[in-house]
Amino acid sequence: MDWNIELFYFIHNGLKNPFFDMVMPPLTDMGGFLSLLLICILAILIFRYLKKDEYLEIAKKCLYALIIAGIIAGALKLIVHHPRPYVVLDNVRQLVIPSEPNSFPSGHTASTLSIVTVLVATLRKNKVIVCLLVLFGFLIGFSRVYAGVHYPMDVVVGAVVGILSGVLVLKLKI
Repeated sequence: MDWNIELFYFIHNGLKNPFFDMVMPPLTDMGGFLSLLLICILAILIFRYLKKDEYLEIAKKCLYALIIAGIIAGALKLIVHHPRPYVVLDNVRQLVIPSEPNSFPSGHTASTLSIVTVLVATLRKNKVIVCLLVLFGFLIGFSRVYAGVHYPMDVVVGAVVGILSGVLVLKLKI
């Protein structure tokens, strides 16, 4: 068995407990593209209304990074066609219902880390917020494996896609 499957089983079955079974499904939904898209749009509308230009620019960058990450992750899913763990492995509890059948890469992780990257870069002076954002990004990726819908490598590549999308938006100064 390869390390990706072994690590999947360790996280998914080896760390199984009632608390995670209760917390991970709603947590994992927080990292979805549509959830984050709605949050970005809402933030843009609020900051525009309040005339908070600095925060409006940050919200726009988050939106741009999210869209780029979504496009890249979606394209990779169409190209690679890797089935989800619960489809091909035994002893997998599917705790959430994914919106599409392909596993690679984790779109939730890409989406979340695209926004986390922008926020960490722009709010880096506030160490508490930075730590909470990094923890949130890690937990979204972890929750995808725990929920039985992604392999660890899906999450790692999703994280890379998200981070690079955020860095691209920051470097281009869009």
